[in-house]
Amino acid sequence: MQNGKIQIIGKGFLKGFIKMAVVSMLFYRNMIPTFVIGSIAGMMGIRQEKKQIRAKEQKEITMQFRDGLQGIASALSAGYAIENAFMESRKDLMLLYGKDSLLAKEFLWIDQQISMNQPIEKILYQFARKWDIEDISSFAQIFQTAKRTGGDLICITRSCAEKNSLKIEVGREIQTMIAGKKMESRIMNAIPLGMIVYFQLCSPGFLDCMYRAGGRIVMTILMSIYLIAYYWSNRICDIRV
Repeated sequence: MQNGKIQIIGKGFLKGFIKMAVVSMLFYRNMIPTFVIGSIAGMMGIRQEKKQIRAKEQKEITMQFRDGLQGIASALSAGYAIENAFMESRKDLMLLYGKDSLLAKEFLWIDQQISMNQPIEKILYQFARKWDIEDISSFAQIFQTAKRTGGDLICITRSCAEKNSLKIEVGREIQTMIAGKKMESRIMNAIPLGMIVYFQLCSPGFLDCMYRAGGRIVMTILMSIYLIAYYWSNRICDIRV
């Protein structure tokens, strides 16, 4: 676990440092601001890398949760108690995704908590709070209400699985629709940097005035505008269902 955290920190820092070091070198052509800005970006890159890994895990467990709910509903239909239904669903998840899959591990934790006589409602609440995913939180709330009022757990579980499936399909359609726009965004982000490289290679000395005292102020303003545009282009394309 510790080695994994070190790898995340190192990977995030390097990605952030290298990206901004390249940009800073193009805009300043000076090692000092390049190193300073690159180091700051590297520290921010660690946080960004953690967010990306978290988002990837959330997406993965959301996909698996749909199958997990279907497994629970099938176990309930077969006459299993709700506490044992999670164990049966975990067996299906291990066949589908492997024993080291995220949801299989979470269902193993749920089984362990159940064996310690923890209330299932409390366990699901902790599970939902850990992952902070709307589908899991909704299921935990609906399940808690249904168990207290004697609702049809089988019907509720299947309904949640169907809604989860619909949400996943809508998300896929949206990602397919904006895939082209994301590519256009990457190309547009690369054009300003490409223009600087072009002038430096094809017209040496043409931009020398921009790397002197007065020109660096202009370059700082331009780089700030570029970074803001880069940030917003990524935000606009980051559509979540």
